[in-house]
Amino acid sequence: MQASDFTPLVVECCSEVLDSMYFTTVLDASSSVGHPSAPQADELAFSLRFRGEVHGTFGVLIGVSMARMLAANFLGEEEEALTEIEIAEVVGELANMLCGSIVSRVEGKSKFALSHPEPFMAAPTDLESLFSRFETDNGMIHTWIAIDADGLDAAADQTVEAVH
Repeated sequence: MQASDFTPLVVECCSEVLDSMYFTTVLDASSSVGHPSAPQADELAFSLRFRGEVHGTFGVLIGVSMARMLAANFLGEEEEALTEIEIAEVVGELANMLCGSIVSRVEGKSKFALSHPEPFMAAPTDLESLFSRFETDNGMIHTWIAIDADGLDAAADQTVEAVH
C-alpha cells in the first residue's frame, strides 16, 4: 500500500472528526504526494507512529491561531483562557483522533497500535508522503501520512504505546 492510496480515507475521516469533535466544517480538501517540511514559528505540528497490517507515520500541522480556536471548541472554553500547554495537548489529540480514524478503516476489525503524539520539528524526508490540505470555516489544517515500505524498525516499535 502506498501513501496515495489513503487519499479518500484521509479526506473522509478528517472531515468527520473535525466536524464532530471540533465543530469545524471542511469546505475544501486537496491532496498531493511529496515530502514534508519543517513547521514555521507560528505553527504547531505533531506526529505519531501507527502499526498493524499497514504501518507508518501520521502528522498534523496547524497555525497557532487555528489551534487555539480548535482547542476552545474541543474543550468548551474561551480561547483567551487556554494555556499553550492545553492548546498543544489538543493538537496532539487531534493527530491521535485523525490517525485512529483513518487506520481503523484501513484495517477493518484488525487491531492497530498508535504511539503517543509528539511535537516534531522536521518530518522524515526519506519517505514519500500524502499531504492533505483542509480549508475549514475557521482556517487551514494540513496532514501528512507516510507508509513504511518494509515494516517498523526496532526504535519505532518500542515507541508504540496504545493499542486500540
